Amino acid sequence: MNARALTAACRRTSALSAGAMLGENPLFLLTYLLRLLRLAALLAIWRAVFAARGQVGGMDVEQVLTYTLLAGILAEPLNCRTGLDRSLWEGAIVTRMLQPMGLVASFVSEMAGRWAVGFAFCSLPMLLLAPLLGVDPWPASAAAAAWFGLSLALAIVVGVALDFLYGAAIAVLKTDIWMLDGMRHAVALLLSGAVVPLALLPWGLGRWMQWLPFGALASAPLQIYTGAGDAPMLLALQAFWALALCLFGRWVWRLTRERMVSYGG
Repeated sequence: MNARALTAACRRTSALSAGAMLGENPLFLLTYLLRLLRLAALLAIWRAVFAARGQVGGMDVEQVLTYTLLAGILAEPLNCRTGLDRSLWEGAIVTRMLQPMGLVASFVSEMAGRWAVGFAFCSLPMLLLAPLLGVDPWPASAAAAAWFGLSLALAIVVGVALDFLYGAAIAVLKTDIWMLDGMRHAVALLLSGAVVPLALLPWGLGRWMQWLPFGALASAPLQIYTGAGDAPMLLALQAFWALALCLFGRWVWRLTRERMVSYGG
């Protein structure tokens, strides 16, 4: 499949994924409403924590509020879920492997379609409500905005690579997806900085966690956007993890391909 045909196939897949989400999940708006309420609660908590204080962990209250707002707006891209685990569980992985567009392109296209729905019905309203929530949604500087775009792209690459490694672990361990998914969700939210900025963790844990691949998911782009981190260093770490995890994931998939087919078949 050439590049033009692949691009067209990806677009159609994204559109079908978005349409399926709108047509088959009538409660998705309730999920987005809960995300908005969660964001409002987190903003109120941070205001209470920072009351009568200056900086905490090198971040002031305005930076933390913008960080939290952006984490809510970009909740899906900062925590990539391709749907590979469900495809394995339902046995659809075999059909996926026979498609000409390839596994990664297929899953990422579907994920992008779901993101489009989330952006239209949740992320955009969050952004528009930012002034009412008392949060400045703008980046720290023009340079921070430019670096943030690159950082977000690297975060998505790292997230997709981790998701495929998670799928390989399911097939190797031959376990159900629900147990591992619960553990993964809890660990990723804590270690990625998606809920609590790593700089605010006690005992200086954030300085160590930013070196882990999870720190490349949410903490790095959000720090760059708010001007709370060293952009060149964070981008270098993200680039390292993106390359390392992609190469490692490709090697793991070659080793476990037959197990995945038997697990999903």
